[in-house]
Amino acid sequence: MRILMMAGCVLAAGTILFAAGDEAALRSAMKEIGPTCSGLGKKIKAKDATASADAKKLVASFSPVHKFWKAQKAEDGVTFSRTAVGEFKTVSKLTAQGKWEEADASFKKATTTCGGCHGAHREKATDGSWRVK
Repeated sequence: MRILMMAGCVLAAGTILFAAGDEAALRSAMKEIGPTCSGLGKKIKAKDATASADAKKLVASFSPVHKFWKAQKAEDGVTFSRTAVGEFKTVSKLTAQGKWEEADASFKKATTTCGGCHGAHREKATDGSWRVK
């Protein structure tokens, strides 16, 4: 009985540590995504040809985000991240072609998707920080 209880405690601790590691990867990705996304919006408005590279960077940055929501079995999070990736891929193609208005429309769809996920899965703590809910 004692061994069974210890095994349960070890399993629970491992699960908590694994989830914390996943959340750390999510936070790290978000710290990269935020500034890159903000810069991308400005580059699209300025018709800056380097916008395509930023959009490609965002596509890659969403890999840990998608992985996190998949591990959490949060279907809406998976859908949000998949949609954002699709829109950023479109933005990359359109900016490379110089189709700035269409790129801006796709960019807005992507950021609306981001906002939906943040609304559903972020909670502001009393100290002003954010946590995953």
